[in-house]
Amino acid sequence: MDDLNLRYREIISYEPAGDLVMTHEESMETAIPEYCPDLTRIVDTAGQIWVREKSLTDGKMSVSGSIHVTVLYTSEESAGLRSLTVSLPFTCRAEDKRACQTVSVDGKLLLLEVKMLGARKLYIRALPEFRVRGYRRVQHHLCTGVQEDEGLQILRRQTVLPLLTNIWERDINFAQEIAPETGEEQTADLLMDRVFLQLNSCQHFGNKLVIKGEAIMSMLCRAEDQTLNSRQVTLPFSQIIDGEDLPEEATFSCIARMAEHEIHPVRTESGSGLGVTMRITLEIRTYEQLAVDYVADLYSTRREVTAKLADIAFSTAAVPEDIRRDCDQRLDGAGSFAYLTDTKVSQPEVTALEGGRPALRGTLRMKILYLDDTGTPVTAERSAEVGAELGQMPSSVRVRTGPESWQRTGNGFEVRVPVLFSLQRSDQKELCAVTAAQQGGEIDHSAAPSLILRRLQEGESLWDVAKQCQTEEAIILSANELGNGAEATDHRLLLIPRMR
Repeated sequence: MDDLNLRYREIISYEPAGDLVMTHEESMETAIPEYCPDLTRIVDTAGQIWVREKSLTDGKMSVSGSIHVTVLYTSEESAGLRSLTVSLPFTCRAEDKRACQTVSVDGKLLLLEVKMLGARKLYIRALPEFRVRGYRRVQHHLCTGVQEDEGLQILRRQTVLPLLTNIWERDINFAQEIAPETGEEQTADLLMDRVFLQLNSCQHFGNKLVIKGEAIMSMLCRAEDQTLNSRQVTLPFSQIIDGEDLPEEATFSCIARMAEHEIHPVRTESGSGLGVTMRITLEIRTYEQLAVDYVADLYSTRREVTAKLADIAFSTAAVPEDIRRDCDQRLDGAGSFAYLTDTKVSQPEVTALEGGRPALRGTLRMKILYLDDTGTPVTAERSAEVGAELGQMPSSVRVRTGPESWQRTGNGFEVRVPVLFSLQRSDQKELCAVTAAQQGGEIDHSAAPSLILRRLQEGESLWDVAKQCQTEEAIILSANELGNGAEATDHRLLLIPRMR
C-alpha cells in the first residue's frame, strides 16, 4: 500500500506542567555599618525577595538572588527610630522532572528572624519559599488536507482552539529623580520602603507591544525633628517591545515582578527629593484563538484506503482573570502614627460552597508599626481571612497585595489592604483527526448488492453508513429524496444504491 499525500499544520502552544514549591533556609552573622548607632532594641524587621536568576538545566531547578532585610531599631546613642539594611544572598536548588521549557517564579518569606548579638552585631535567619510554575512547549501536527483523488471522501471539521502560544520575559531598567512636593515635611532619613507594581495596559499596535504601568512606592520616613511620617509616590513606567513574534489577532497579558530597586533621599535647594532606580521583569504571554479546519476521517469509494485516527489533546488557555478584594483592619490606641511594614497572603485554597460553586480562601497577615501612648514605636500583628466566590474552577491562582490606604478614627487608625487574585484557567480539548492514511488497489463493487435497506443506529451518522457501504453521502441523500443529512436521523429505512 502507498501512503496518501496528507498535508499538516504545525501548531505550537504551551501547557501548564504544575507547580514546584522550593524552600531553603539561609542565615548569616553580620556587623552593622560604622555609620549606624549602636542597637538597643529591635522594633521590627521586614524582608523583600529579589530574584535575579533562575535556570532549569538537566532536571535541576535553581533560583538565586538576595533577600533585602530592613531592621528598624532604637538606640541609646540617638533619638528617634533608626534603620539599617542587610542583603542576604540565597541560592535555592531542587530536582525538577517536569520537562519544562519555561518557568515563572514567585517568592515569599515564610520566616525572617533577626537577633542582636551585642550592640554591633546581628544574626539573620530567613526561610524563603518559591513557587515555580512550569510550562511545556508542545508541538502538534494536525492534518488539514490531502491530495484529492477520484472517489476520495473527506470529512472536514472546524473548531477554534484558545491557546497560550508564547511566553517570554523582558527587563525594564530606569532611574529617575522625584522633586519634593510643596508642603511636604523635610525627610532626614528614609527608614524603609515597599514597592507595588501595577500594570494598567498591554496594547498591541502593529509589530509593537506597548506596556504601561505604575510603581507605587510606600515609604516610612523620619523627619528632621525625629517624628515619623509616611509618603506614597506613584512612578509611571512604560515599555515598547518589538522584534518578537506578535500575531495580529492575539491577546497579550503581562505580569510585572520587581527584580531589584533602590530609593534614597536626594537633597535639593527646594527640599528633600527622591532618587529611584529599578529593574522590573515583565513576563509576557500570547493568547490566540486559532481557527482550524482539519480532516476528521476519510475513505475512498474506488480504492482500498486505511486511515489511522487518533485523539489529539490540546491544552486550552484563557487570558487570566483578576479579582480584587479589600480587607479592612482597625487599630485602636495607635497614638499619632501608624505604618504597615509588611503584608503577605497565604497561597489560596479552592473550596466548594453550597451548590458546588468554587471559592477562594486565604489568610492575609500584616505587621503594623505604630506609636503607643508614650510615643514609643511598637509593632502589632493582625490577620484576616480573605476570599472570593468564583464562576469557574481555576487551574492556578497567583495572589499579591496592593498599596494600603489609611483613615484616622477616634483613637486609632483603620487600614484598607487590597488583595489581588489572578486566576488562570486551562482545560483539555481533544480533536479526533487523521494522522496517517494508506491506499491500495481498486475496490470491486460487482459482488455488492444492488440495493441495501438499513436504518441509522443510535449514535451513527450518515457519514458512517456511507463509509461502511463504500458509497457517498450525496448518493444516499439523492436516493431517499433528503435535503440534508439531519433529515436522515429519524431511524427510517434508507435506500443505499450500489456504487457503479
